[in-house]
Amino acid sequence: MSSSVATPPLRRAVGRVVGSGLPGAATTPGRLLRVEAVLVVAALVLGALGVLGGMARVSAVHDARTRIAALTTGAADLYQSLADADAMATTGYVSGGLEPATVRARYDDDIQRAGRLLTNAAGLLPPGDPAIAAVSTVGEQLPVYTGLVENARALNRLGLPLGQSYLASASKLMQSTILPAVEEVRTAESAALTVAYRQGAAIPFAVLAVGLAVLIAIADLALRESRRTNRVLNVGVTVAGLAVLAAVAWWAVAAITTDVRIGGARAHTGAGAALDDARIAVLQARSNESLVLVARNSGGGSSDDAFSAQLEDVVDNFGLLADAERADPELADRVAALRGAATAWSAAHRDVRRLDDGGQYPQAVASVVGHGPGSSGAAFDALDTALAASIGEERAAFAVDVEAAEGALVALPWISAVLALVAAGAVIVGIGRRVGEYR
Repeated sequence: MSSSVATPPLRRAVGRVVGSGLPGAATTPGRLLRVEAVLVVAALVLGALGVLGGMARVSAVHDARTRIAALTTGAADLYQSLADADAMATTGYVSGGLEPATVRARYDDDIQRAGRLLTNAAGLLPPGDPAIAAVSTVGEQLPVYTGLVENARALNRLGLPLGQSYLASASKLMQSTILPAVEEVRTAESAALTVAYRQGAAIPFAVLAVGLAVLIAIADLALRESRRTNRVLNVGVTVAGLAVLAAVAWWAVAAITTDVRIGGARAHTGAGAALDDARIAVLQARSNESLVLVARNSGGGSSDDAFSAQLEDVVDNFGLLADAERADPELADRVAALRGAATAWSAAHRDVRRLDDGGQYPQAVASVVGHGPGSSGAAFDALDTALAASIGEERAAFAVDVEAAEGALVALPWISAVLALVAAGAVIVGIGRRVGEYR
């Protein structure tokens, strides 16, 4: 019986289209040449999909590991530096007269670091990035802020109450203009990081579908030829099948490994972002604690309310520390320690308010500015240091996971190309030897 009788209509139609231009199309050699042409093209398509898909994933993960990660962490560090500078400015002012050298040095370090981070961010942003406008805003307003702080300091040294107005204006500029602009950069880069994660961990449907189709076609050819010729094995066709199988398996393993690693990186990113926000809230609370003492009886209540709200946002069961733990459950012990440090600072702050409300203003100032046991300054330092250490650990863990994800993908384009060429060449050799038997 002719093989065309048993061939389904669709396969016969495809065969006519593919083989219509080949000499001897109705003969067995003609049929084999048609099959060879289809399989070679399919193998090359599989290779092209593998190369392009692999390169896209490598590029996305590499961008996430380098440029976007640098911008994301840089924006968070910039926010923290500026918030800390504002906290140090108010802490130094409340000291009265000449501020402590350590407080002034920390403020200066914060401003210098913010300048470096701002320059780095501007250099990493590609043309047309929406975050450029926000970076420009920070660059324009930061000198205005530092100028207001310097005027406040000068007037404070002279004992003139007008310095309080300059300090309040500086803090308002920081809170209402500069920090929101930095937050725009953080938001934009966090969104870019999410997109990069999605691209890097996307399921390679096209590669897997084409690869499985080619593998099934090769297996079908091998079985048909085995029945037709009573030969168990065609070396070329077998090698082609193994090459395609290896390509599909490599993609599957790489995709699974990348998904697992990017899942870990995503968890560390979420936890790190929540801890960044927690540290920012703590720094802003520190600034408000000092502003209450600066204002004394002229409207300090709003700053004290802000202090309570910011610290509550950190330690609440649905607050920032809870968000960090939900993102990375392994942080449970560290989050518990951070809650304890925040609770200790809250208790020290209540002592400050008790002293100030009881007319013991110098003692209240000494607790905020000082670093002795039980002082608000020491409790704040302990909490801030613990948060900084936790953030550093999450960033280090993120770097490990995202680097491993890139490592799982980096060879994928080359492997796809090599295996596709091996499969195509093996098909040509295997079917070519079969066709040669008819000559």
